[in-house]
Amino acid sequence: MNAVLLQEEDNVATVTEEIPAGASAACVFGDTQVTVTAGQNIPIYHKIAVKPIRKGERVIKYGEQIGIAQTDIRPGDHVHTHNLSSK
Repeated sequence: MNAVLLQEEDNVATVTEEIPAGASAACVFGDTQVTVTAGQNIPIYHKIAVKPIRKGERVIKYGEQIGIAQTDIRPGDHVHTHNLSSK
């Protein structure tokens, strides 16, 4: 596992190592493994989308809203200041 997902409602995970574009990021929540393919290089400790997030929707990390999506975000996309406005 190279990403952390703590709550069922989380739509982003935090990667624990750099994930190159095209590589997999995987995390476990309960009995479910979630795996997405990185659409871009994801720097260590940054966020990767694990579910589709539509423009204007809340971005949830560790069960808390951390901001609002400024664009549509696909699973595997890097989630950072270029597509997220802070709460």
